[in-house]
Amino acid sequence: MIHQSLLIVGSLLILLAAGWELALAPRWTQRLPPDWTWQANYIGITAAPDPATGRFPADNRISTYQRSVAIASATERPRVVKIRDSYIIRDVETGAVAYEYIIDAMVDPATGAYTAPALQGQVLVFPRHAEKKTYRLRASYLKGVPLDYQGEENIGGLTTYVYGYQGRGEYTQSYAGTERYPGAPLAAGQEVKCAGDQFYLKVWVEPLTGETLKLDEGCPSGDYVYDIATGRQLAPVVRWAGTTAGDDILIRADQIRADRRRLLWFDRYLPAGAALIGLLVLGWAGVRRAVVGARG
Repeated sequence: MIHQSLLIVGSLLILLAAGWELALAPRWTQRLPPDWTWQANYIGITAAPDPATGRFPADNRISTYQRSVAIASATERPRVVKIRDSYIIRDVETGAVAYEYIIDAMVDPATGAYTAPALQGQVLVFPRHAEKKTYRLRASYLKGVPLDYQGEENIGGLTTYVYGYQGRGEYTQSYAGTERYPGAPLAAGQEVKCAGDQFYLKVWVEPLTGETLKLDEGCPSGDYVYDIATGRQLAPVVRWAGTTAGDDILIRADQIRADRRRLLWFDRYLPAGAALIGLLVLGWAGVRRAVVGARG
């Protein structure tokens, strides 16, 4: 009787572990849970063209960079959520908005990838269990920029994967303007891009969670309006650069550690523990059967 009970308990624990891993863990460890949010506040620089000369000044102004990405709402379609991605740059002295861009993105909450057929292969965020490969990032002003894996780096006790890109940076749509930011007025056949293809972006990602710990981005040569047909440079727009540092990294690191612990428990420790106990119980049942058989 005890032997049969042990067999039942052991088998149920193994089935529970398998069911947990296949059905429950993916729901509880999806990339964008209902309360997900990502924020970054950091210091950078900007330089607006001088109205008198029409050129960028020699010196830059200190600015605050604010990124906020969060789930705006669910949708009528299954496995699709709407994400609100906001990017604001303010002059640190006056508080005036030097740049603002807000987009809504439709992505799969399980992976963070875009669901539209035309955007297949592009991601809003890095996935869980990030790999050492190239990801096409489409977030805020970025339009499918290929970020190549560049190595590992330890930041604040966390191992991160470093992804980077340097080259052409065209982000005309991000200069359309908002209620607080006039944008860059453009005529037909014009675009805004980083001069000399000097745009750069570097991202430090904790691979298990897929969360971004640090950012480094900018266009040191300045964004300009260009004539698309001729490639002629027409007018300067803004010179900019920003990187996360200090308290922002410490805050993000603490949040990522908490996410790592939760993921490890739900995705590894609990199902593995249930499976291990199940195997031990089955082993115990086998030992008891052997002992009883020997006595009989």
